[in-house]
Amino acid sequence: MYTAAQPEDRTVSQPELFRRFPSLSIPYRALATIPTPVDHFEALGSRMGIDLWVKRDDQSGALYGGNKLRKLEFLLADALEKGLEHVWTVGAIGSHHALATALWARKLGLEPSVLHFPQPLTPHVQKNIKAIATTRANLTLADHRNDLPAEVFKVKLREWLSSGRDFYYIPGGGSSPLGTVGYVNAALELAAQCEAEAIPIPDVIYVAAGTCGTLVGLTLGLKIAGLATKVIGVRVVDKVICNKPLCAYLGHQVSDLLYEAGMRNVPRLSNKDYHLTGDYFGGAYGVPTAPGEAAIANAKTYGLNLEGTYTGKAFSALEAQASDWQSKTVMYWHTLSGADLTDVLEQFTPEMLPPEYREFLEPV
Repeated sequence: MYTAAQPEDRTVSQPELFRRFPSLSIPYRALATIPTPVDHFEALGSRMGIDLWVKRDDQSGALYGGNKLRKLEFLLADALEKGLEHVWTVGAIGSHHALATALWARKLGLEPSVLHFPQPLTPHVQKNIKAIATTRANLTLADHRNDLPAEVFKVKLREWLSSGRDFYYIPGGGSSPLGTVGYVNAALELAAQCEAEAIPIPDVIYVAAGTCGTLVGLTLGLKIAGLATKVIGVRVVDKVICNKPLCAYLGHQVSDLLYEAGMRNVPRLSNKDYHLTGDYFGGAYGVPTAPGEAAIANAKTYGLNLEGTYTGKAFSALEAQASDWQSKTVMYWHTLSGADLTDVLEQFTPEMLPPEYREFLEPV
């Protein structure tokens, strides 16, 4: 259910999902600053022969934004509505999702716990480790060298279930059916902006794809909006984690959820409706690629900040495939939080981390 309450330091508009479908019965807590801007990167686009626009979800939240916040608006609302006080999630040690969950859970009075897996260290990853430590989240590290992550996850889940404590589980990336509704809403928001702000309807959207939720939500939401825009997910994880059958399966779950919540004539998409490329992955999660690093440097000269795990790879795909879209309207959906974490990081001390995490603080 739509809840208009929001922190006092930001302006929040009614979500487009509820404006279009006011009778929907879905848990929702307004947290993000929406609609996020759509900026015209004319000079950068002209270098590639395209009309380039950027959807600025990096500006979705002052505390912490990016694409994860759109999902958390639904997920944390569900936890609160169910009267639960503890949220539990999973992600790599530099996970933006885990950090966003911990920060916003604390903001809403919920206690966060995170099961972490190692990933290649970069300064950006280290910044996220320090930031999540300041939330005093309960952190558990599963060591790839000794444990299979899936097995550790099962063990930890059993421990929680047998502990007698009630908790709300949020899957990696927030990509449950309910979390994915956040990007159905985002797609409808873009459609409304195209109509109201004279923004051209994109021929194609490029977006990073990890746990499928953002890609699935955008694809389904644009279909609901009646737009023919193609969404290309740039895979940044192993194919077993992100692929067309998984997208279709998640999409069916989201369609069912929306129907049960009161939406009628909900599209049901199949494998062929989802578009993925794995050509810019680089072989391992979190490992920087040369094209990705070049894309980061190029975008930075135009005021667009990217990183090496998700957004640099996604933008490198757009650059490499720009020749396929000459003179077309191309959109890059920016999913990295642009929130200033300076004040948060100033609070950090190594003692905030469990001992097994401190090796990740060594200079890289």
